[in-house]
Amino acid sequence: MAVSDPIAPARFCTNCGRPRLGGARFCVGCGREFDVAAAPGVASPEQFLVAEDSEPARPYPVTYRAAYVEHPSRAGTVFRLVLALPHLVVWPLLAVVSIALSVVGWLCVLALGRLPGPIHRFQAATVVYVTRVAAYLGLVDDRFPPFPWQRRDGRPVDVWVAPPARMSRLRTLLVLPLSLPAVVTAFFFGLVAGLLAIGAWLAILFTGRMPRTIHEMQGLTYAFQCHTLAYVPLLLTDVYPWYETGPLALPRPPETRNPEAGLPPTERPAPGDRVTQDGQPGGFLPPPPQS
Repeated sequence: MAVSDPIAPARFCTNCGRPRLGGARFCVGCGREFDVAAAPGVASPEQFLVAEDSEPARPYPVTYRAAYVEHPSRAGTVFRLVLALPHLVVWPLLAVVSIALSVVGWLCVLALGRLPGPIHRFQAATVVYVTRVAAYLGLVDDRFPPFPWQRRDGRPVDVWVAPPARMSRLRTLLVLPLSLPAVVTAFFFGLVAGLLAIGAWLAILFTGRMPRTIHEMQGLTYAFQCHTLAYVPLLLTDVYPWYETGPLALPRPPETRNPEAGLPPTERPAPGDRVTQDGQPGGFLPPPPQS
């Protein structure tokens, strides 16, 4: 049996599942280095990409990242609301303090042109904590999220906030009316996230697996809500929320798979990104016969 593509190069990140852009050495989503280089004689990955691999001049100051947890705990999924009760108590208390600091921070930006460092650190910790708890309730993350006073890096869900920067006084003064479209959009995204959480709950309960399609849709909803929360009321940035899930917002190309492998575009290859014609990971096929 003739084989036209014996070993596919690494076209997906094995950590977050994003498509590889051209011959990039690092993933644009999570920064992980690709393990497999393009094999000699194999077509360049550029032909599998239809989107431009150019980064925006100014990435959004707040970045949401969520690793794909394929097999979460069934018990932890069934009792998720009960397990999250401590966070549901801390959440409103933190919100009261954060909103009070937002008023103070709004006045400081109007007077100084930037958010003071202590307020920025508190609000940054708030957006990280709120996003992690929301992702935990939405079944994106299977591990119990840390409280705001606990520092734990390297979790499946993480939020990166840029250091304090100069902010426009005019945009800050008019932040409430300017933010209305983003707030309304974030509200409807919240409804979608709730429906996705119900679907994920049923899928994990009956199959023991989180569908990747639901995970990717949750990434869009939580990323935009995280950006909106940082924009208003936390005032961590004056950059209007973007529809992206990382430092580079590219739509998934319609065809980013090995046509011989039988893997759908929504599924990433196994670790190592080596696939054979029958779709089995890590295999090697003999070279194609010489014509």
